[in-house]
Amino acid sequence: DWPAHLRGKNVVVEAVGAGIRKAKVHYANDLVTNLSHQYGQIRVQRASDRSALAATYVKVYARKRGGQVAFYKDGYTDLRGWFDYATLSTTDLDDVERFAILVASDQAGAAILEANRPLR
Repeated sequence: DWPAHLRGKNVVVEAVGAGIRKAKVHYANDLVTNLSHQYGQIRVQRASDRSALAATYVKVYARKRGGQVAFYKDGYTDLRGWFDYATLSTTDLDDVERFAILVASDQAGAAILEANRPLR
């Protein structure tokens, strides 16, 4: 359990030992996110009751071949809480190595995820 003064707060926990440093971020939110890697889609639900979070903002950045990072896509989840983070009407997906995905809900908080690009 978190100490009382940290409950409901976003926290970064860092461990250092034997020359190794690891950090883990804990977001105080009421979100559950499920990535469907093979289709390039994400589902967003409220953690407390598993209801779909419609109209949740999703912003996606892509790391392309060569290491360049650029804005890729943004939008809102549908009524079922789903958002397609990979599909565009261009061939930009062919150059993507990895995605960084921000999910932000006014009611349930925020989360940051990473995902590989879906296979075609």
